Amino acid sequence: MANDSILVYGKGNEPKWHPPLLKYSEEYKARFTNVDPDQRPYVLDSLISPNPDRPNLDYAWKGVRKVWRVTKEKMQEYEQQGRLVYTSTGVARYKRYWDELKGRPLTTLWDDIFPVNSQAEEREDYPTQKPEDLLNRIIETSTDKGDVVLDCFIGSGTTSAVAQKLGRRWIGCDINKGAIQTTSKRLQSIIQEQIGDATNPQPHLPKLGEGAEGKANPKPMQFSFAVYRVNDYDLQIQHNEAVNLACEHIGVTRTKTDTFFDGTLGKRLVKVIPFNHPLTPLDLEEIKKELANRPEEERDVTVVCLGKELAIDAWLEDWNRLRKQRDYPNKIEVIELRSDSRYGGFFTHKPAQAQVKIQRTGKGIEVTIEAFISPTIVERLKQQSGLLTPQIDDWRAMVDSVMIDTAYDGQVFNVVLADVPEKKSDLVDGNYTMPAPDRETTVAVKITDMLGEEVLVIQKI
Repeated sequence: MANDSILVYGKGNEPKWHPPLLKYSEEYKARFTNVDPDQRPYVLDSLISPNPDRPNLDYAWKGVRKVWRVTKEKMQEYEQQGRLVYTSTGVARYKRYWDELKGRPLTTLWDDIFPVNSQAEEREDYPTQKPEDLLNRIIETSTDKGDVVLDCFIGSGTTSAVAQKLGRRWIGCDINKGAIQTTSKRLQSIIQEQIGDATNPQPHLPKLGEGAEGKANPKPMQFSFAVYRVNDYDLQIQHNEAVNLACEHIGVTRTKTDTFFDGTLGKRLVKVIPFNHPLTPLDLEEIKKELANRPEEERDVTVVCLGKELAIDAWLEDWNRLRKQRDYPNKIEVIELRSDSRYGGFFTHKPAQAQVKIQRTGKGIEVTIEAFISPTIVERLKQQSGLLTPQIDDWRAMVDSVMIDTAYDGQVFNVVLADVPEKKSDLVDGNYTMPAPDRETTVAVKITDMLGEEVLVIQKI
């Protein structure tokens, strides 16, 4: 039998932990055949201990001496509550009501949650997607309402989706833009449904996730979320992919047999510095150490980097001056992708831009997106089309979603209108009309392109 393990780590000596309970089945409920005058089903449980070797529980109750399950004080408490029923021989039995049962404690084997493949309504066609029931149990067990839930590899967004439904705040991270896009669409749909529930409550209908005790769904912490680019994603998808892109553009011949250098450029060795940091003297010292281990190596070295520290120029000047004076090998030159006119344009990131018209009319607030351009998307299309210049006839083909807040406070973006096409072949509308408040208000329009980059247009009307 195959299984996965969930490791639990807690902060401090008293971490939050709400033991999960599994609801009893309808078959178990059928056992509660006795009914009180107030129509409460119950069963009678034995109070006789199965272990006779318990002298502290060996006492007489109502003239019957037994080894009981509970102390005499507890038995008196049950008597006062009217929870004891006596047999014809005078043996006390405990009255247990069905509506008091919250569930049975779970063991370490969770075999009641089925694979997500059987839950078509959740399916996002993401290879590592987990069932919402599983995340629901984990989050409810280890957090309280209002807590922050972090998922460092958000994937299809199941963690954030469940956290949003349970009234938790959440943070999701992923280096895959497809994952960000999938999660964004999923969250937008959930938030739109929550906004609808808040605007048009229907107390006579059961809500999704409502428990047996009749508790309503937790209120969302907020009806919005934001996407942040915290690094140069295009260069940090993976180090290998980034190196391949740089080498292909510069003309480097890759060397698979060399464990340190990435290839050659003409007669020079090439070392590509990981793009998650600028070139530092420590990087150059590593190259110096590697060359010292290769005393027969006479080729010069080209270092490819994304930015460099100020101390680099002085280090290179000292290194190369010695080689010019004494005719030593291994001169080092640096190609800085963002400043070198020969190569920098390939990786230069230009933000997306939009022209949006926002105005009051007799119909309310009208928002018209007149134009949108994502240079990153255009650049990627150029890479795919080679010498041909890509033609994008409709700007909407670059847009993944449009969200509008008609009372933006500058901090929290509350979605009043969301245009999220259901099918990949569908396009956003681009023209929207919403009710307008009587007073002055700030309208914010958030446009997200197909690569997850956002443009926020704000205007007071």
